[in-house]
Amino acid sequence: MNATSLGELRNGAAPAEATDDKIEQIRDLLYGEFKRDHEVRLKALESRVKELEGDLQRKLEAIQTRVEALASENAAERRSSFDELSRSIFELGDRIRRISHHE
Repeated sequence: MNATSLGELRNGAAPAEATDDKIEQIRDLLYGEFKRDHEVRLKALESRVKELEGDLQRKLEAIQTRVEALASENAAERRSSFDELSRSIFELGDRIRRISHHE
């Protein structure tokens, strides 16, 4: 803080810097605790949001992995069913040929 000159004191003029400092001190006394509390709460909320984002990302990855596994199982079951159907059709054709040769 700058010292006020004798001439400034006689004229009643306070330096702008000193006035600004005092206003800032008053502002800090009135609103400082609220502001600090607000900042702490905001940081806690930001931290919680990041935590939730991480949880959500992990859950989405787990769901994606499960969907891919189910898709693979489904594809394998379809191939197996198709192979079984093909064998059944081949066996049916073979039976029809045998029946037609016996007649």
